[in-house]
Amino acid sequence: MRKLLLFTFILSFITVVSCSKDEEDTKVSQDEKEYLVKQTIIEFNNSAIKTGKYEAFIKDVSQKSATTPLNKAELKMLIQNFLGDQTQKFLDVYYQLEALELTSEEFYGIAHQFEYLRLTGILDKTQGGCCGIANNSGDSLFKDFLGFTCGCDAA
Repeated sequence: MRKLLLFTFILSFITVVSCSKDEEDTKVSQDEKEYLVKQTIIEFNNSAIKTGKYEAFIKDVSQKSATTPLNKAELKMLIQNFLGDQTQKFLDVYYQLEALELTSEEFYGIAHQFEYLRLTGILDKTQGGCCGIANNSGDSLFKDFLGFTCGCDAA
């Protein structure tokens, strides 16, 4: 009876230990999150800011929404077109970051560590400008990312 009890105890212990290791393996460390946010900002600067695609995107959306506000579907299509014009390096890190499903607070907390990488400070932050686009986009990572790059207040 003692051997059976000991065997059951050991088997239970091994099961619990192996399950807890699986959970630890699937969690992403804070360092990895910070690295991805930093790399996404760097690649965004190279792909969109320095090439002028970002400013063109903001102007395009502002012009199209000047007379009547864009609905979510129209804005989403413009965002998809903008993302489609970006480099593969940016898209790779952007989609890896998106897969982490960071909350807005978590994203802004990490992104503000890399404030020095933000290259946009002269863009229109009004409701029709990049902050308006950020606030009206349905995609939470794009909203947070655009809000950070524009210098908008965290939502």
